[in-house]
Amino acid sequence: MANLRKDAHLLRHLVTFEVASRSQSFTRAAEEMGVTRVAVSRHIADLEANLGKKLFVRGHRDVTLTAAGVALKDSVNPALKQIAEALAQQRAEVGSTRLSVTVTSAFATYWLMPRLVNFAAHYPDTEINLVVSDRYLDLAAESIDIAIRYIPEPDDLETWHPILQETIFPVFSPKYRARKALTCAADLRHESLLYLSGRYRVEARWQHWFQTQGLSPPKEQSGVQVNTYNNMLQAAIEGHGVALAGHPLVDRYLADGSLLKIDSIEPLARDHYYLTCRSQSDSAKMFCAWLAEQISDSSGTPPESFKQTSDPIATN
Repeated sequence: MANLRKDAHLLRHLVTFEVASRSQSFTRAAEEMGVTRVAVSRHIADLEANLGKKLFVRGHRDVTLTAAGVALKDSVNPALKQIAEALAQQRAEVGSTRLSVTVTSAFATYWLMPRLVNFAAHYPDTEINLVVSDRYLDLAAESIDIAIRYIPEPDDLETWHPILQETIFPVFSPKYRARKALTCAADLRHESLLYLSGRYRVEARWQHWFQTQGLSPPKEQSGVQVNTYNNMLQAAIEGHGVALAGHPLVDRYLADGSLLKIDSIEPLARDHYYLTCRSQSDSAKMFCAWLAEQISDSSGTPPESFKQTSDPIATN
């Protein structure tokens, strides 16, 4: 215990090490922790100096663990996870009906929020604390019970369960004034397209989509640049241009006629929305069961892996 008190100042560095060793990237670790890459690098350097050995081999973009780093990861990471779970359990009130749920802004706006009225009607005693964030949160530190994230396939499929797969296709408003009848992908090369700018992946962009259609993409100067998915979709609804969006976020707009699609264009499959549940409470189980029902109602039977998240609840 005396040695632990002496090394207490290293606990923050060990938390940084856990995230960096899991993500294999100082940049991704910084994004997850909400700090700068320089801060992550400094924490790791201080930890290495204290231990007298290198824990990472630094590459141009990613990092890899040394033998000493692997040994430390195998010992420290499970211990930190156990500490985080113990703290979360102590903070949770017995029989609490308050749930903290984190989702991205687009998923909250276009899919979850319109359905939460239904949840409130069926479970009036359960309070939902909706934490909307487009950055990866430290779920334990933020006391998050349930997280829904649009991500590539995670390493830990025991705790992250695919619930919905996104498919994208061109959508536009009946108010949009097209230059010609829109009947196929080639017709879009001469239309006003809504382009996503910023940190969105290449698969969400028009250039990639046109390439999948076997077409040369038009120059971006011919369209409108927007820096968030929400703004892009709203611009499409208002008739400012054609957006690249799709299931599940635009389903209700297609159903009520606010948006249209070109029937001859096949949807392009992308990544899944994944769910993880860190709570064993009855409220969390009810929310997951309710969510499975909503997905089944909107798109058919939910994936088997998601059905299993409500009983028993998966933890991470």
